[in-house]
Amino acid sequence: MAGDRADEIAASPKFRQRYGKSQVIFEEGSIGSEMYLIHSGRVLLSVRRNETEQTPLVVLNPGDFFGEMALVDDSPRSTTAAAVEDDTELIVIDRPRFLFMVRQQPEFALSLMHTLCQRLRDMDKRLSPDGASS
Repeated sequence: MAGDRADEIAASPKFRQRYGKSQVIFEEGSIGSEMYLIHSGRVLLSVRRNETEQTPLVVLNPGDFFGEMALVDDSPRSTTAAAVEDDTELIVIDRPRFLFMVRQQPEFALSLMHTLCQRLRDMDKRLSPDGASS
C-alpha cells in the first residue's frame, strides 16, 4: 500500500518540474524544503569558489536524487544545482512526502543512506593525498 502511494506521488504532474539547459534549480546557501529525483535529463551540482566562479562537482543522471540534505538537517543548500539539458524533468519531494516515504518505505531510507555514504566515500577519495578511502 505504501508503495502505491509513492508511485502515485511520483506520477502526479503536480510534483514534476521542468527545467531548460543551464537553468538553476537552487542556489548554494539557499534554504531548501524539497529534494528532487531526476526523471529525465541531467543535473550539474557545483560549489561557489568566489563571487564569479563555480566549481563542478558531479553530473547526475536519471534515477539519481539530490537536495536531500536540506530535508535531513535543515541546513542551507551546500551546492548549486542546474539543469545540463533542455527538458530536464524532476520529481519534487517536499518535506511531508519525504517523511512519509522514510517512515513507510524503509527501502527508501536505506537507499538514501547508501547514496549519502557513497558520496562521502567518493569525497574522501578526492580529498585524500593518496586517493585511499577510509
